Amino acid sequence: MTAEPLNRSRQILDPAILAEKYVEEVRNDITHLGVKLNVVGLIASDDKPSLSYARATKEKFDTVGIDYDLRQVERLELENAINAANQEPGIHGIFIYFPVFNNQHDDYLRNQVDFMKDIEAGSTYWTRKIVANDRMAVSGDESRKAILPCTSLAIIKMLTEIGAYAIDSGRPIEGKVVTIFNRSEIIGRPLAVMMSNDGAKVHSFDINGPLEFVDAVPSESSITRKQALLESDIVITGVPSDSFKKIGSDEVHEDTICLNFSSVPNFEDNIGTHADIYIPRIGPMTVAMCMRNTLRLFMNFHQVSRA
Repeated sequence: MTAEPLNRSRQILDPAILAEKYVEEVRNDITHLGVKLNVVGLIASDDKPSLSYARATKEKFDTVGIDYDLRQVERLELENAINAANQEPGIHGIFIYFPVFNNQHDDYLRNQVDFMKDIEAGSTYWTRKIVANDRMAVSGDESRKAILPCTSLAIIKMLTEIGAYAIDSGRPIEGKVVTIFNRSEIIGRPLAVMMSNDGAKVHSFDINGPLEFVDAVPSESSITRKQALLESDIVITGVPSDSFKKIGSDEVHEDTICLNFSSVPNFEDNIGTHADIYIPRIGPMTVAMCMRNTLRLFMNFHQVSRA
C-alpha cells in the first residue's frame, strides 16, 4: 500500500511527526506478542550533546516496551563491553554511539557486535546483504527477513511517507536521479546501492570524488557537483564537517527534495523556501527504525521457537 503523499508545497518536515507512526507500530506489536525486549546502549563519551541524545533514545525505547540499559564506559573498555553484551542471553539488541575513536577502529568495533543483536545493522554481515540484494536474514530461509542499516532505512521511510517512493512497485524510484554526499560503508554506500536497486541513477560523492550507481553497480564518473545537483530529483547529504560547502538554493531545482542526515547542516538556511521539500534531520526516524530492527531481530533469532 502506497503512503498518501503529503501536501508538497515548500515544506520543512518534522521527522518526529513522521516517525511516530512507526513507533506506534512497534509498540502495538510488542504488546501483542506479550514480550519484554532488552537492549544495551553503549556510550564511550562525556560529550554532553551525545549523552543527552543517548538518554533521549533510552526514554523513547522504554515507552514502547523495550528495556534500554544505557551503559557509559571508557572507550578502551568498549570492546569488552560489546563482547559481554554479546554473551548475555537476555540481551536482544546492542546500540553503540559512534564516533568513538573517529577512525577505522570504529569499523572494527562495529563488527564486534553479534549480527543477531546488531540493531543498527552496521556490521558487514548486514551491509554485504544489501550489495548482494539478499533480502533474507539467513540466506535461503524466506521466513526471516533481513534488516537494513537504521539511517539508510530511515531515509527510505521518510521518502516513502512523502510519496517519493512507490513502495507497491517493483522499482519504487524508477527513472529518478539522486545525489548523495556521503559514501561511508554504513550509510552512504548502502543507501546508494539500495536506491539504485530500486530504479534510481545515483551520483555518490565523497572526498575522493564521484561514482555513479546504476542497478547497484558502481562506475567511475567525472560529473561535477553542479551538474549532479541540477539533474537531481532528490539530494541527500551526510557530511559531518563545517568545511563542506553548503548547498545553496541556486544549485537545485524548485521541485527537488532535499534531505540532510548529518549533525552539521549541509544546506544553506534558505533551502526550505526554495526546494519542494526540505528534511533537515532524521534522528527520530532513525531511532524508530532501530526499534523496528530490534523487534525483527527478536523474531528472527531470539524467540523460544528459534532456540
